Amino acid sequence: MPHSSNFTYAGDADFDSGLENLVDYVVAKTSGGSPAWPHVPQSAVASLASARAAWRAAYQKTFGAHTPVDTEAKNDARKAAAAITRPFIAQYLMFPPVSNEDRTAMRLHNRDTRPTPIGEPKTRPVITDIRALGGFQVKIWFRDETTPDSRAIPYGCNGCLLNFAWSREQIGDVSALTQTKLLTHSPFTLTFPPEAQANFLSCAARWQNEKGELGPWSDIQHVVIG
Repeated sequence: MPHSSNFTYAGDADFDSGLENLVDYVVAKTSGGSPAWPHVPQSAVASLASARAAWRAAYQKTFGAHTPVDTEAKNDARKAAAAITRPFIAQYLMFPPVSNEDRTAMRLHNRDTRPTPIGEPKTRPVITDIRALGGFQVKIWFRDETTPDSRAIPYGCNGCLLNFAWSREQIGDVSALTQTKLLTHSPFTLTFPPEAQANFLSCAARWQNEKGELGPWSDIQHVVIG
């Protein structure tokens, strides 16, 4: 079977098989009263399963005679599923308690061993700009505090873990920022539900390395969702 370190499969059939295998494995490891992987939120698992279902529905419409519209919808569904799956892998599946054997079973390469050990991140990300775009979207720009002119993520890190929440008032306590999103590039656009409109988005970020270790917090930033 093809293996993928970042979930890039060449053909639709391999993509479909790989996604089904990964989702089924994750669901098995996160189900029950005492899940083997308690670090994976059920909301993240549900989002992954929903992406798989949407992809399958679009993919199956292209099995027989179909239109260019069906093909375009299938391609869009694949892109959407990959956009959810790749950050999920980086955030939850590349460090313990997920083992090398687990990653092999999920057809993922093991990338968590290095000739030189890399410790937890020491520097802070800086949210350099945050803008409401309309359409319930917010775009966020970030840099490392030591390299303000570069968009590069620090060596050994797989992204900038954003903690956020939205409410009628600005939130000043990072412990109340209970939602998370791994930002893999700057700028990064977040989309919110319609009920978030006119609420404050409060957010803070930390660098995350490939073992899931987190660095120090950035300052909390706020913007009104348009």
